[in-house]
Amino acid sequence: MRFGKPRPLTEARTPADLLAPSTLANLGARGAMWQGFAQVVGKGIVLLTTIVLARLLSPEEYGLIALALVVMAYAETLADAGVAQALVYLPRSAEIARSALLISILMGGVLAAGALVGAPLISEFFGREEVTSLVQVLAVSLLATALAAVPESLLRRELRFQRLTAATVIRAVVTGALSMSLAFAGYGAWSLPIGTAAGSIMYAVSCWVLLPEHVSWRIWHVDSQSFRANLTYGFPVAGSNLLARLIFDIDYLIIGRMLGAQALGFYILAFRLPELLIINVFFVLSSVMFPLYARVRNEPVRLQNGYLKSVQMQALYGVTAGVGLAVVAPALVPVLFGDQWDAAVLPLVFLALYASARSLGAGANDVYKAIGRPSLSIWISIVRLAVLIPVLLFATQWGIAGVAAAQFGVTLLFAAGMQTVAAKVIGVRGGQLMRAVLPGLVCGAIVTLVGLGVRTLPLGNELLTVSAVVAACVAAVFAALRLGFPSLYRELLALAFRR
Repeated sequence: MRFGKPRPLTEARTPADLLAPSTLANLGARGAMWQGFAQVVGKGIVLLTTIVLARLLSPEEYGLIALALVVMAYAETLADAGVAQALVYLPRSAEIARSALLISILMGGVLAAGALVGAPLISEFFGREEVTSLVQVLAVSLLATALAAVPESLLRRELRFQRLTAATVIRAVVTGALSMSLAFAGYGAWSLPIGTAAGSIMYAVSCWVLLPEHVSWRIWHVDSQSFRANLTYGFPVAGSNLLARLIFDIDYLIIGRMLGAQALGFYILAFRLPELLIINVFFVLSSVMFPLYARVRNEPVRLQNGYLKSVQMQALYGVTAGVGLAVVAPALVPVLFGDQWDAAVLPLVFLALYASARSLGAGANDVYKAIGRPSLSIWISIVRLAVLIPVLLFATQWGIAGVAAAQFGVTLLFAAGMQTVAAKVIGVRGGQLMRAVLPGLVCGAIVTLVGLGVRTLPLGNELLTVSAVVAACVAAVFAALRLGFPSLYRELLALAFRR
């Protein structure tokens, strides 16, 4: 991979060169391929790290790490003040990029300083003094995340996913290698926070090194119009992202506060598998689809067709994989993590179904942002959060399994609502959406029947059971697509073998 001398930002590839239908489709497939490769490598390392740490750390230690990481995740959502999304949407100019850099540096610095000073208050909220120092270590990653925002979004805007892949893999390798090394050396709960901070720093450095365009660091020369443009678009996006983070992680806060660090350790580990195998795939597709939607936002037919195809693919994968993970959970947890994590089995069942429900609503937020209406995401998120918090608090009386089941139910309800709003704003009919998700629902039902049937067989041990269920379900889905949805089957084959 060769990287030439950085060129001025104004010499970036023009949208006209990229908007031809065949070119756009190829760019989307190529982007998904590279981001998918990064996801497989990066999340494979994360999964390996999770397995190693689960066998070296106690649920209590794992829960302490989770308490610190959850709070930092909220702060990281605001670290760039939404300028990463603004750079994709706003006109290309050096002034826009320079003002975005200024905003991200200011916001990252403020949040990092706030984490250092406010760490004792966070530990007091959870009732665990050990959280203070862990949060202070992770404050470094807040500033690193902010510094990476501009080069990352410029690479994404120009669809340079190959370079983003390299940066993502570097971060995963640094985080995983350092975390596991420290865990083996006996550093306990310190291992993952230190590894995370180091990985964030390396990601920021890699993004800047791999960026071919030149971005001026003369941030004291920023015109007010560009500054306002970034804030006008970025703040609603940042608010929407924060609300989304609250929705998807509020269960961590509630469990940590109400049920304690050990319960959170079991819950986090249960969530790790659907997150790595299903939910992060949606993030890959979102990172590819948002810039593509933004390019065709003035072409209604192409936007509608692209959105329906995205919904179809995400529902097919999400529902099938989520249901399959729920079916195999009782055998999979002891195989991967050991018998000490048996309490994570039932929460994993519900959280895998929760991931399936999320797949049915995936893509809606990308459309809202692409057509310049990120405020839709905010209002939907506010309503959803208002419903979710009391439901989760009520569900804590049944422990972490009750919280997981409540997440699944609320998510399923709001997936339907989000798709209804998205269909209305881009002019898609309800029947078209139903046809898009039908293959996923059919394959999910087949996986349920086949997987539960295989689990009743006397196979002797958990590893054989996992292998047999996975093989049988994959074969069943393959047959269902070929016989029941032949055009989709051929399309999937064409995408798989596209060069």
